[in-house]
Amino acid sequence: MSMRTAYEQNKFVLVGALLFAGWTALTLLNVANSMGSISTSNWVGQHGIGGIVGIAALLVILALTLTAYGTLTEPEPAPAEWPPESE
Repeated sequence: MSMRTAYEQNKFVLVGALLFAGWTALTLLNVANSMGSISTSNWVGQHGIGGIVGIAALLVILALTLTAYGTLTEPEPAPAEWPPESE
C-alpha cells in the first residue's frame, strides 16, 4: 500500500511509527554528542564504551522501526477490509 493508503487505513500507526523513528534518531544524535572518550580510564558517567553500546542499541531499534514502516507501505499482500464492503 502507498503512504496515502497507509495513512487512510492506519493513521495512528503510521504517524506513531514516523514520530518514534524521529525521536530515536534525535536520541541517537544526543548520545553521540554526549559520550566521552573511548580511551579514557574514567568509567563513571557518560564514557565512550557506554556510548558505543547505546548507539548500537538505538541503531537496532531504528532499523526495526524502519522495517516495520516499510511493511506498512508494501502493496501486497494487503489484508482484507473488515467489515467487508457491500456490493
